[in-house]
Amino acid sequence: MQQAGQAAAVASGGCEGGQVAPDKGAALLGDRARLRRFGVTRIGDVTGLDIIGVPVWFAVRPNSRGLSVSQGKGLTERQAQLSALMEAIEGAVAEETQRHVAAHGSWTALQARGERTVPLDRLARVNPDHFEAGRERAWVRGVSARHGGPVLAPFELVGMDFRADFPWDRKAFQMSSQGLAAGFDHDRVVLHALLELVEHDACILIDTFETRSLGLRPWAPAAGHRLSLDGLIATLSAAGLAARFLDVTASNGVPVILASLERPVMSASGPGFRHAAGMACRFDPLAAAEAALLEAIQSRLTDISGARDDLAPDRYLPDLAGRAPPVSATLSGAGPQRLDLEGEGPLWHRLAAHLFRHGVEDVYVFALETGDPDIHVVRVLADGLSAAHGGLNRMSLSTLDGFLRR
Repeated sequence: MQQAGQAAAVASGGCEGGQVAPDKGAALLGDRARLRRFGVTRIGDVTGLDIIGVPVWFAVRPNSRGLSVSQGKGLTERQAQLSALMEAIEGAVAEETQRHVAAHGSWTALQARGERTVPLDRLARVNPDHFEAGRERAWVRGVSARHGGPVLAPFELVGMDFRADFPWDRKAFQMSSQGLAAGFDHDRVVLHALLELVEHDACILIDTFETRSLGLRPWAPAAGHRLSLDGLIATLSAAGLAARFLDVTASNGVPVILASLERPVMSASGPGFRHAAGMACRFDPLAAAEAALLEAIQSRLTDISGARDDLAPDRYLPDLAGRAPPVSATLSGAGPQRLDLEGEGPLWHRLAAHLFRHGVEDVYVFALETGDPDIHVVRVLADGLSAAHGGLNRMSLSTLDGFLRR
């Protein structure tokens, strides 16, 4: 599952919550000195490497402490450019160490000082069996969405510094981009990061067992209700490609859609197929389908270009599962439904409150210093949302309940 380009909706205004002021995007794209402060030396267009024609761009950070190449996609070239840049920027900001570390010391010492820490025994990307309470660590300060008070988390759960010679605790924690987002508006960035966590929570079974044959629900969006999605599907059809969708929404009711596209591959055993996949979480299932399809298009082009640092050789071997069966389901009352959250305040607050009613204990927001007043980068952690890094013992109640109801 591709995780690159998750900031696309934040940068381009495709996420719930309104549109980004276009002058901020234009100013960022046109300011090379500003981009170099984030380590970005080049952006480029790889759209033409595929037959689809939907814009996909990349941004390069040669001195990255993680991935050097970030990908971005969008309905327009401008959206794809900003998507790639925001993906690169969120990585650049998250890999900083001294800028974000607020405290040093062991978990035991922090408890003795009365500091509140995130519940490490219940969070995703944590292996409690390897956690040493007396080990000295670097901690980043955030806030609890439920209680509003400050909270500390290990840098490994917030940052993205993958340098091998740094003393990060790689046995107890798994560094990842999950729940990391960048954009021009703080509240919408937090919303997008939280939606991404809901997305990963819903797809834990797929990631854990590396299969889509777990009784997942085939689904096809009805035409005529979202013109941009209809246009994407028509573009794919003109290129000879059929988009397939699965509804993987958990019992919390926040729509999560998986989209897949076939990609021919060659190997020693002859021609075959793999499936480029994308997944997205939005309040509207049609918006989720569009974002997931864009992610699948980007994923397909990522494999074609071969530019990402983390591509494994088996991505270029045929899929042993063969071709995916055609999807004939139509959008109906049994399909994913739009989630409308009533109330006041930022939309991410309302989403957090909704998740609290569905088994999530707390949501923690870490605003990372960017050095740029127009750009916001946040990391969101959640007590009660699972991730594949944790295995089945990290499956959330919402995901388990949704699976058992299928």
